Amino acid sequence: MTLRLNGARGAALLVAGAYCVARGIAYLPLGSKPDVLPRGLELIANPPFTLEVWGGLWAVAGLICLVLAFRVRDAIAWGALTGMMTAWGVAYLIGWFESLTLGVESREWLTATTYLGPAVIISLLSIWHTRRSRAR
Repeated sequence: MTLRLNGARGAALLVAGAYCVARGIAYLPLGSKPDVLPRGLELIANPPFTLEVWGGLWAVAGLICLVLAFRVRDAIAWGALTGMMTAWGVAYLIGWFESLTLGVESREWLTATTYLGPAVIISLLSIWHTRRSRAR
């Protein structure tokens, strides 16, 4: 059996997989932890979901993307990617709102948009692709 990349969708999943695996490695206990975390990270880095657990989840999402890049049925990969991005984006958005209510200057809204913006774009493209495929 020969592995064959699933066209542009597969190529995009390879990039997404590399992104997720890299993000996962960044949160594994390979170095020293910062003294202060942004509020968004504090919100999601609570037991049982420590930063190391989140790092593992990012890595798993990346591996799913890498494997399913060679399959036509790739919805689980897109779901894993957008699910992780949405969880982190919402956490940073809540962290930003909390900072505002405390009168603390924060740019966590920007980090939130870097997660939520692509998640929305990917979701919209997936809906469009599904409707287009069914119309055929």
